[in-house]
Amino acid sequence: MRDQRGEKKLQRSVSLLCAIVFAIFSFTFIAVYQSPLLEALYDKVATGKLNYNGYVVAATATTILLLLSWWMNRIARFQREWTAMAYLPATLLLAFMTDIDRNIYTAETEYLSWTIILLIGFLIYAFFAFLLQRILFAKIKNPKMEGNRIVWRNLLLFTMMFLLTGWLSNGHESIKYEATAYSRFKQGDIDGALNVASRSLNSTHELTAARAYYLSQCGKMGDKLFTYPQYYGAEGLLPPMHQLTPLSPDSVYAAIGVKRNADEDAMEYLFRVVRADSVSRIAADYFLCGLLLEKRLTDFVDYLPRFYNLEQGNCLPQHYKEALIYYATVMSDIELPFDSEAMRAGLITMGLMNWQYGDELPKHYVEAFRDFAIPTEKLAKLFDLASLGKEFAAMLELERQHPELQVRSNYIRKNFGHTYWWYYGYSE
Repeated sequence: MRDQRGEKKLQRSVSLLCAIVFAIFSFTFIAVYQSPLLEALYDKVATGKLNYNGYVVAATATTILLLLSWWMNRIARFQREWTAMAYLPATLLLAFMTDIDRNIYTAETEYLSWTIILLIGFLIYAFFAFLLQRILFAKIKNPKMEGNRIVWRNLLLFTMMFLLTGWLSNGHESIKYEATAYSRFKQGDIDGALNVASRSLNSTHELTAARAYYLSQCGKMGDKLFTYPQYYGAEGLLPPMHQLTPLSPDSVYAAIGVKRNADEDAMEYLFRVVRADSVSRIAADYFLCGLLLEKRLTDFVDYLPRFYNLEQGNCLPQHYKEALIYYATVMSDIELPFDSEAMRAGLITMGLMNWQYGDELPKHYVEAFRDFAIPTEKLAKLFDLASLGKEFAAMLELERQHPELQVRSNYIRKNFGHTYWWYYGYSE
């Protein structure tokens, strides 16, 4: 049996180890894993007037939780293989701190209720700590247990408590993505905001609308919108009327220039926007992209000349060029003077518009565009003949090689998922 001095030394070492383990977990949990949620809460409380520093917040919160644990353990007196139990209240507090959801934007958070719950929780903890210490632990205490086994027992307890913390806190990635993207946008890093979860095929309505707004602010909506998942049609361009993310809906509608009515759907609102005497480029891109998202290509080609100078065709955004090519070659409602399938085959053979005719389109292609609202003599200038035409021809050829829908869809997504062609032809 160890002497009393050796026992005290062992207990101090175990207590120090437990404090270090908890401090590392708490700091990492706050500063890294849950930092976006805490920043969103901080911005909401501080109304954006103060800059958030995740490391300072993590260090401060961890210090407070450590002091709370030490103070509470003076009453509970957990020791040896049960020392980690002293940090159970702190881990629960950590979970409550980071159980942040969209309620922070709807003013539905019940702070009084949480305060009552925490007070009751601490009383229950103190009561059970007293019972366990006086009844259970006194009977199962093993004074001969080696130091390494004591350490492993505490680490096992910490593992269970940390898993409990992760389970009780908000682990959903969607609101974290939205908060992280907004944080980077607020810092002026628009590309960084757009890169958040950019490779994920999952995207909430709120994140989709936020991306559209960030693209509009750098003038790239018509070039980059369809490089991100679009599951909500034109509604995905606009945030919900009530704020559910760090990005305020008022910011979006202020950028467009017209306030949205509560009873309007997205396209009703956007049509009302473009009926104004003066329409900004941001508003025009929202409207045109809304038409593309709703797959209203006929309306798109009718309205495009109103907002873009078609004499400078190569200045058209990428997705607008893609939509025009798709409309001209694939849409079944165009009255072609010859068989449309033969036209498709001819386009593939020729490399789609990659011909040596200068600015002159072949006769049949001019005729194919005759129902356009765009003057036919300007059509050749609308497309990037050197690259975009070849890319579309490659997609048509890939479609021909894979007649089975599911297989073809997978191949097209892999190679052309960043284009409007994928969205129009294969998205539901």
